[in-house]
Amino acid sequence: MTMPVSERAQTLHDKMMASPDKLYSQEALQELLQTSDLTELLELVQELMTSKYVKLVKEGGELRFQAISIVEASKFTSMSDDEAMIYSYIEASGREGIWTKTIKAKTNLHQHIVARCLKSLENQRYIKSIKSVKHPTRKIYMLYNLQPSIEVTGGPWFTDSELDTEFIDSLVSVIWRFVASKTYPAAFQPPSPNVNPVQAMYPTSNMGSVNINEISDFISSNNISNVELVINDIRALNELLIYDDKLEALPSVPDTYRATWSSVLEAGFGRAYEEDPNIAPDFKKLLQNKSSSIFEHFKTIRHRTT
Repeated sequence: MTMPVSERAQTLHDKMMASPDKLYSQEALQELLQTSDLTELLELVQELMTSKYVKLVKEGGELRFQAISIVEASKFTSMSDDEAMIYSYIEASGREGIWTKTIKAKTNLHQHIVARCLKSLENQRYIKSIKSVKHPTRKIYMLYNLQPSIEVTGGPWFTDSELDTEFIDSLVSVIWRFVASKTYPAAFQPPSPNVNPVQAMYPTSNMGSVNINEISDFISSNNISNVELVINDIRALNELLIYDDKLEALPSVPDTYRATWSSVLEAGFGRAYEEDPNIAPDFKKLLQNKSSSIFEHFKTIRHRTT
């Protein structure tokens, strides 16, 4: 239960709560309450601080006042002084969290007191312990209702602080197939009279490309990932594929990609002329002649496209 306050103090608190994240100077509070009576203002602020409705926050070397919601104030009134002090440091750490050793150093409390207070706050679901990919052996705490930052969790590539290689491999496989099918659509189609066999084997023209937004939309619309991936996440996966020589970035168009022809062949797509029933017999014989100028021409084209 929170402590009751006077009507005038309640009015000031209500006005401050209109902008709960705002830090107020003394002058700003006078303007908010429309009073020039500094003594009255200080008495009201002290009343709100005693009731845990207002807290002091240091900003740029100066002290500011910030409103605390009724829900948060009720938490503080149920805490011991040691718990309240520890909670305030955990709150100040935000989404980064704070190491238990740092809490002990800042509060100058004995280890047993810190441990007892943390356990009490955790049991009341005011705080929670989290794992950090940067410091996996450290016990880190943050407010219960906050989500850890990417710096702490490692982003979508980590599960329980462990690199999820299976998830990454699945995503890069899906991205490669999507880009490859757009780059060389004929190579992924079954033999057909409508498919130019030369284009199917050596796609030297009409190659497609895919930009990063199309890849992101494809992953999102097909529910491929159960975690949200931002553009930078997609870009990181594409860079892995570029490193593996499975994608190439178009230098003239930012964030636009094509699959490499060598990766298509490596994956078992693209048809050899000798195995394609749609290729004329005379053309097959020509291709079987390794000294043929046409064959050498196709080898050159293939080298350029891989």
